Amino acid sequence: MKKITGSIASALLGLSLTATPAQACWTNAEQDAARIANMNQMLMVSALRCRFGKDNFLSDYNRFVRNNNDVLASQHAIIKARYARTMGQKAAFAELDRFMIALANYYGGGHGDPDCGKLEKLSGELSNGRQDAKALATIADEVVGVPRQAAQACSVTIASRR
Repeated sequence: MKKITGSIASALLGLSLTATPAQACWTNAEQDAARIANMNQMLMVSALRCRFGKDNFLSDYNRFVRNNNDVLASQHAIIKARYARTMGQKAAFAELDRFMIALANYYGGGHGDPDCGKLEKLSGELSNGRQDAKALATIADEVVGVPRQAAQACSVTIASRR
């Protein structure tokens, strides 16, 4: 009986160890969503931080959000679905909240790059209409990149000739 229990425990441990890397990695779509969330948090926090200076872009940021709220919401849903898949449905909302708060806290510290003037220009460009997720991900990649929480990309398997 001990031998069977030990074999089952070893098999379960092996499965859990092999499942962990796949759960830790982020797909391309999930990383794009994280990029967009990262840029949005940077703009939101910086718009509040810069609102009393000469480069006040709060109204442009608010227009950007109004014009693109459905795209921003869809990207949050992708991140939440990732957490639901890897941590369970119950934990997904709390983990998404922790993810967003960590981004906001980073930018709340006054990261300084890009500065308020550059962010005013970016926010003005983004506020000029609707963007799709692909365009926002491209812009976000140039401006802020993938946040460290989502940095581990899933490996790509390429078929090989035998």
